[in-house]
Amino acid sequence: MYKDLTISHELNDGKAGISWPLLPIFAVLGLLAYACFSSAVSAWLADSLAILLAYTLVQTGLCLSQKTAWIKHASQRWVMLVVFMLLALLAGIWIEAVFWPPLTASHAVWLLPAVLIVFIFATVLPAAIDLEIRHRTQASLAAEASKHKMERQMLEARLAALQGQIEPHFLFNTLANTRALIHQDAAMAEQMLNHLIAYLRAAMPDMRLSTTTLGQELDRAAAYLQIFQIRLGSRFQFSVQATDEVRSCLIPPLAVMSLVENAIKHGIEPQPGDVRIDITASSAAGQLQIKVSDNGRGFQDELGSGVGLLNVQERLLALFGDQAELQLQPRDIGGVCASISLPARTGELA
Repeated sequence: MYKDLTISHELNDGKAGISWPLLPIFAVLGLLAYACFSSAVSAWLADSLAILLAYTLVQTGLCLSQKTAWIKHASQRWVMLVVFMLLALLAGIWIEAVFWPPLTASHAVWLLPAVLIVFIFATVLPAAIDLEIRHRTQASLAAEASKHKMERQMLEARLAALQGQIEPHFLFNTLANTRALIHQDAAMAEQMLNHLIAYLRAAMPDMRLSTTTLGQELDRAAAYLQIFQIRLGSRFQFSVQATDEVRSCLIPPLAVMSLVENAIKHGIEPQPGDVRIDITASSAAGQLQIKVSDNGRGFQDELGSGVGLLNVQERLLALFGDQAELQLQPRDIGGVCASISLPARTGELA
């Protein structure tokens, strides 16, 4: 009998998985049959039958309040439970009056109602409160999940829009330079076209994705810088350094490319003389560090006035929140060091 007094704490599709009081129902029916057909009815049997019947009715009311489809709100569940509590109290008093032995002195009028109320409050009421807490917790989690999903979709839509804003000026400049080189140095023009094709082959598949690998991004950056090496001549040099381990880490597409474009546009092209860009990537304590350093013109009023750096910040915020950051710092030897710090992950980004 006591096995069915426990309440299952599992929630299934928003409905509490509680047990119907099958064993108490059978026990009540058995005691009723015994009391009806036996000549040795005792006060103990009448009290036990009253308490067990009261519990069975209240537990049934709790199950109905939790499992009835049209009951959606907590107030409706509590009203139904209170109604069944009153029915249980009246049924317990009535059943004891019916089966109380005729020649046995009755106890105080208030005793049985008090016992029934205490028993109900001690068994069913804590379970009802626990179920309501679980209902509220589940509703809160569902609302939070829905809000998070909506925010995620909005961020991804914004991210897709931002990715389409990467400045394409170098494509037009590269094609114009290639056209000019065709008449001056056909071999060099062919080499520039090969680098452009390599860049587009690496860049285009990931333009619409929310993540790419650092290795793919570095390949894009290398092809991009090789184009500028042809355009700027021997005065421009670059290096890309990253281990195979960090190359497999996931990053937002065009994050490194935005820093490289910013360095080329605002630092390298306006600076006369020998210039260079160094890209390094390393991992420590679960954080991926990416640095794009140049020895160009350094901080100027127009640095980062375009959408490039804004794109990087928005992508990092959309994918990593406050776990990632973008920093720009002046270098002692001149130029700027742009660095990205983000979690080093190789699986799906949440």
